[in-house]
Amino acid sequence: MKSGKRIFKEWVARSGSWVLLLGGLLLAPSARAEGGPSEATLQVDESFLARPMPLVFQEDTVLFKFSWLKPQQLRLQYAGLIGFASVGLGYEFTPRYSAALYYGVLSDTFGGSSVRVHTVSIKSSWRLFREDLLGPVEPRAGFSLNWGNTNNTFRRLPAHYPEKYYFQNKLHLAPFWGAEWALPLREGKWIKGIGLYAEMSTLDAYVLEMVRTRYVGLHDIWNLALGITLYLD
Repeated sequence: MKSGKRIFKEWVARSGSWVLLLGGLLLAPSARAEGGPSEATLQVDESFLARPMPLVFQEDTVLFKFSWLKPQQLRLQYAGLIGFASVGLGYEFTPRYSAALYYGVLSDTFGGSSVRVHTVSIKSSWRLFREDLLGPVEPRAGFSLNWGNTNNTFRRLPAHYPEKYYFQNKLHLAPFWGAEWALPLREGKWIKGIGLYAEMSTLDAYVLEMVRTRYVGLHDIWNLALGITLYLD
């Protein structure tokens, strides 16, 4: 019989489950108070976070805990097709698989663009080799699902465009590959490690143009991203 936490992790990896996770984040209580949280407040909040809530998915019943929503990573990224700058919350589901929810922005202030673009991205990442095989360097690969919102993005082709003239630009699949250099920190702090990473990413629309035209080459479709990962205790 599968444990509740294992079923929950498998469910989170399915498409659409992040919507419920976001709802859970909005419902999670805040332990902040003016002048710092009191001992009684912390006890109440810890009790609430540890209290299981039954959720039914098809034939499986999961005892969900809000404490599972606590992220293990905080990520800051420059470029990488998620806006000029983005911030993300990361979750480690297995020793090799992790996922992160990013929010990125491109605007006049961030990136010098005349068009403001907001992007929400769900990034799935896999370690390519076993841990410590290359020391502190960890090669990774995966893909993102990027949802962009601006005044000229569309999910369906507008009627005034010829059929198949444009590729929809609201939702994109973005494969990537790269590596992270991780440095552990001393125990006892709320940050237990820091990582510096670089990734090369592309979009499904770029790959399609490379395949169907001779004007776009393999070297034209990649975008470099630089980022920092803070591993939380």
